[in-house]
Amino acid sequence: MGGSAAQPRLNSLTGLRFFAAVAVFLHHATAYQASPAWAGFITNAGDNGVSFFFILSGFVLAWSARDGDTVGRFYQRRAARILPLYWLAWVPGAAYAVVVDHAKIGDLVPSLFLVQSWFPDKDIHFGANSVGWSLSTEMFFYFTFPLLLLLIIRFRTPALVAALAAAVVMIFAIPMTLQPTMPAGVEYWGIYLFPITRGFEFTAGVTLALLLRRGVRVPVPVTVAGALAVGVSVVANCLPLYLMLVPATVIPFLLLLASVADADMRGKKTLLAWKPFVKLGEWSFAFYLVHLIVLRVVIAVNERTLEMPWWATSLVGFALGTALAAVLYEYVERPLESRLRPKHITALAPRHAKASVPAS
Repeated sequence: MGGSAAQPRLNSLTGLRFFAAVAVFLHHATAYQASPAWAGFITNAGDNGVSFFFILSGFVLAWSARDGDTVGRFYQRRAARILPLYWLAWVPGAAYAVVVDHAKIGDLVPSLFLVQSWFPDKDIHFGANSVGWSLSTEMFFYFTFPLLLLLIIRFRTPALVAALAAAVVMIFAIPMTLQPTMPAGVEYWGIYLFPITRGFEFTAGVTLALLLRRGVRVPVPVTVAGALAVGVSVVANCLPLYLMLVPATVIPFLLLLASVADADMRGKKTLLAWKPFVKLGEWSFAFYLVHLIVLRVVIAVNERTLEMPWWATSLVGFALGTALAAVLYEYVERPLESRLRPKHITALAPRHAKASVPAS
């Protein structure tokens, strides 16, 4: 089939990815070193930056779905996008885990094959480069996406709204049923790491994208949606763990995503589309993969030498992680993805679509 003409990117979504990655970094920056209670309180819900990435991933894949595309080509594009940089970051992560954390080699093997999030044992699902668990969960999303899209793309608009509402209900229902009180154990794994549970966030992103493709709009200014998302993320720290992790922020995140996408589609300028933020958003995948390794090395070196305050080590870790991410994006991620992606694929965005989005 002939493809539709190239469409403008939703650059604000790319910029938004950077801020989601920063939220995760800030959580780790206070969790892995001694820091004031107020700092930990503000950043504790930063782990929900991962939730935003899961929702965004579903949105991106559904928005850029291609008529006549094949499952094989889709899987090849996802593999080209994720695997080279993941495996590259896995090596120093595994080395650090063995040398510093005294991890068992056997516990690291599942993470090499991106299946670690299926194991409730924390030594396994956080094995090697511990942030890699989310990529393990993403791989499940990618595997199931062609079937999910086939099932729901034929839904009428009211049925899509119902599917979105059902996904949100499940995002609340599972944590409220299991109610873990500590970030450990099977219940915690069940609400935070288990791929099927996290799949409801991905599904919510898919259904939201399909609704926007059909012309449904959420007329909320980006500034209002952004303030709500940030405010709820901070206030969520007052909630029980099982509500703070995912449920508290899912509706604000969906609203923010819809607002930002709508602004870009209408050609409305947003600060998120500022070129430096877009570039940082492009680096965000590499930054996410390396930030914790860099941060932990900086903290370890600091404890043995300068003994800088927590905020200084955080700044150094952020600067070094960003610089490394820039190098990896320009000289590893982008060249390898370009080489490994299937060639001559028809552009298959729906003909009524107004824009395209960057790959998740």
